[in-house]
Amino acid sequence: MSALSQFRNFTQRLPQTDLMPTIFIGHGSPMNGIEHNEFSESWVDLAKNIPVPKAVLVVSAHWYTHGTFVTAMDFPSTIHDFGGFPSTF
Repeated sequence: MSALSQFRNFTQRLPQTDLMPTIFIGHGSPMNGIEHNEFSESWVDLAKNIPVPKAVLVVSAHWYTHGTFVTAMDFPSTIHDFGGFPSTF
């Protein structure tokens, strides 16, 4: 079964709900999501003002491939493409 078929099967099982907002979150430095700063504060405020999603679609340019691909699974593995974090994290 192709990845696109798996994604279609996954999404068809989800119950119909109200539309959610489309949100672009450019993380810049990954530290923006770890440290307490204006970015992380605005993400907390955003989360308080939208419903809890049942699924999340993430579109990422962090792939070095030819073509368009879909990953459809409950808990995809994390791809770490940054380094040099402080040792306290």
